[in-house]
Amino acid sequence: MDKDIQSKFEVAESRVYDAYPLTPPEPTLHEKSLQLHARMLDTRQPLDAEKKSAVWVVHGIGQQVPFATLEQVAEGIIKTIGDANVVNLLYREVKVDKTVLQRVELTLQKSGTQRQVDIYECYWAPKTQGLVKLRNIIDFLWDGGTRGLINSFASFQRALFGEMVPFKIHLRTPAHLLTTLSVLGALMVINAIILATGASIAGLGDLPERSLVSPLTVVSGLASAVAITFGAILIIAEATRPLRSKSFWGYTVRNITWFGIAFTIADLVVSAAIMGIIFWRKWNPAWLHGGAPYLQTMANVFIFASLILVVLSRMHRRWKLSGPKKVSAAKRADAKPGWFGPTLFYLAFLFHLAVAVGTLAIVFSAWHGDFATSLVGVTILSVRAEILSAFGALHVEGAFHVLARVFRWRGWVWPFLAIVSAQVRLLLVEFVGDVAAYVASNKVDCFDELRAKIKQLAKESLSAVYSAKSHDGEAFEYEKVCVVGHSLGSVIAYDTLNRVIADDQISTQTDPETGKKFVDGPAQIVKRTPVLLTFGSPLDKTAFFFSVIGKTTRHIREQLAAVVQPLIENDRIRGRIHWVNVFSPSDIVSGSLDFYDLPQWKSDPAQASKCIQNEVDDDALVPLVAHVDYWSNKKVWTELLKSVW
Repeated sequence: MDKDIQSKFEVAESRVYDAYPLTPPEPTLHEKSLQLHARMLDTRQPLDAEKKSAVWVVHGIGQQVPFATLEQVAEGIIKTIGDANVVNLLYREVKVDKTVLQRVELTLQKSGTQRQVDIYECYWAPKTQGLVKLRNIIDFLWDGGTRGLINSFASFQRALFGEMVPFKIHLRTPAHLLTTLSVLGALMVINAIILATGASIAGLGDLPERSLVSPLTVVSGLASAVAITFGAILIIAEATRPLRSKSFWGYTVRNITWFGIAFTIADLVVSAAIMGIIFWRKWNPAWLHGGAPYLQTMANVFIFASLILVVLSRMHRRWKLSGPKKVSAAKRADAKPGWFGPTLFYLAFLFHLAVAVGTLAIVFSAWHGDFATSLVGVTILSVRAEILSAFGALHVEGAFHVLARVFRWRGWVWPFLAIVSAQVRLLLVEFVGDVAAYVASNKVDCFDELRAKIKQLAKESLSAVYSAKSHDGEAFEYEKVCVVGHSLGSVIAYDTLNRVIADDQISTQTDPETGKKFVDGPAQIVKRTPVLLTFGSPLDKTAFFFSVIGKTTRHIREQLAAVVQPLIENDRIRGRIHWVNVFSPSDIVSGSLDFYDLPQWKSDPAQASKCIQNEVDDDALVPLVAHVDYWSNKKVWTELLKSVW
């Protein structure tokens, strides 16, 4: 390659394509016979056209920005295949019929052969901005959770390939659902009581009583301390995680973070229960009231300490990224984590754990009277005395007084609660909100028009890629079109591919020998789609939580839904399109896709090729954060590169 793709780039001139109609008008009888004869002879091959591949990708949930997905896909492919195998890199705007698209053009080489790969994105994020409210999300989560519980204990069935197929649900499914609903209920209780307490302090209400404000403030402060210290663990884990999971450090990061999740969930549920009893039963225990100053000070200390660790972690990561030495991805993957990053991570975990240990110690002290209370006080005074003697009493004494006032101030609880509330709201609105707007279509709701716009946008974009006519002949521009979707984007990609296949099938003729329709229509969608690649996909969960099983044994609604999904209605189509699903055990959104295959296929070697190829990305190892780590790992792009040639 003659130029450095990391420092130079080239914008090519815009290009306009003629387009083949993907759903042509009904042909005459003579035209039907000509089409049938041509199809039987299989003469419709690309004529004198360069073999090109397209990658059409749909981004997932969150605050996506234009071209970010194109950048991530191109970076992933280049990193995986290597800079030396990228012959050319161009950026271009194209127009296919009336649809304007932007693309990244990569010319790749492998084993002496070259292939142009054009990358397109379906950018749908602006469609949902500001339309989903918090109450819609809560309704969505409750509806999905309760439906999931019903499906866990009932006979869950799916309409697949002409039959109603029962699936056995693992016992962990209802346990996970109950945990999720418990956390959602706890957040609702805590938020409601905090609002009422704030109103009471401001003189806008009389609930709770003034005497209950102090214990409620203390408990909510401890809950925010647990949440913020866990957030510090998560941020530092992502900043210091290894690029490869099969190492002691990788296992440590994953397991400690999972422990933090479990502890945070337990704390939220217990805190909500205690606050509910205090608020509604007017419970004001002496041990909680007596330990309030210590508990509040301890919570503030560990919150500030965790925030300092987060700042140090960010600075350390920025310093590593801006370092003068360029290190290859392979060397970075094999490199040891050093000492600074792991030290910050372990300290963050200790602070998280210390909130629980300190709470138990202080509550025990207040419960058992002066002796235990004085024991805690003696410990604090002893540490203080050692520091005074080591650094000089005069200066440190003044610092202690200042810090003591800072950490004892009760007002800190409100900005800390605001931080937690803002992050929870951001997570729900920006991430779960997109899912709620697109997925919850099993009942009449206010998002029907929004869903229609997203589906139309996706269909126009993918149809333009499939229908582009080659400049070099009367063939299609792309020999292969790879359909890729991340997270909710995998649901959109699945729906859109089904839609364009169904449209192509409408004008498909019938084989006179078998009496069945040909697999391909005029646009040859099935033939030209080598792979449907999903990663971080919630498709199994949406099928389970929001199934449209009716109350009767005929299941007409579920069977009608399968009509517009050729990928689960026609096994001949499934046999032609390879479906690869990449997931991580640390990603709570995704998982193995099992509800789109017939169970007997897996045990039948002749049918096994139709099954979804579920692949684990072990390098997406940090719980919760794993949902977006696929983009920076090689697993997805390795699977994609297998299909572009």
